[in-house]
Amino acid sequence: MSEQAKVADVEVIERFRAALLTAAEAFGLALQDAEAEVDRTVNWVEGDRIETWKRRIRKAQDEVVACKGALYRKQEIKATPEARPSVVDERKALERAQRKLEHAEAKLRQSKRWAIELPRQAIVFKGGLSPMQALLDRDVPHAAAMLRRMSEHLEEYLRGGDEGARILEQLSSMPSMRRGGDAPGPGRPSAETPGASDGPPPEGSAT
Repeated sequence: MSEQAKVADVEVIERFRAALLTAAEAFGLALQDAEAEVDRTVNWVEGDRIETWKRRIRKAQDEVVACKGALYRKQEIKATPEARPSVVDERKALERAQRKLEHAEAKLRQSKRWAIELPRQAIVFKGGLSPMQALLDRDVPHAAAMLRRMSEHLEEYLRGGDEGARILEQLSSMPSMRRGGDAPGPGRPSAETPGASDGPPPEGSAT
């Protein structure tokens, strides 16, 4: 009793294979973009942020010195108690300058802390991506190659000829073609294929 394979459309396998490769390429680019963004952030904190806040600290320090000088000069003006000039504006300007300096110093401390912490977190992040990258580098090409072989075997089977039995055997040996566990070994009749001693199925039964 010869075996037959029900094949509706071999092109479906090729379309699926093409879609798999396209999705894998897009996913790989997304992983690369994510890693590049992490590296840019680390470099931005280590370089730009630290240098920026150092410059702002120097600028704030100069402003504090200037405000202190303006306040001192105003306080040193010789005048009678009734005509003593007000130093309210100078004190407010000094307070603003001091707050700017404190803010810049706090930002510099935070930037230095993150310059140490971010590279550590970047390593953890990239380590989490490594299984995904391994899937793209190893499993997807393997699956694509298997799908290509499957479609080639099916096309050859559909062309008919004496190679049909051999092709069916090759298809059944593929892991993706096995159903209900491993393919039955030699001498072990399948549940779907009656054995030689069972005889033909009774008339009217489902095949």
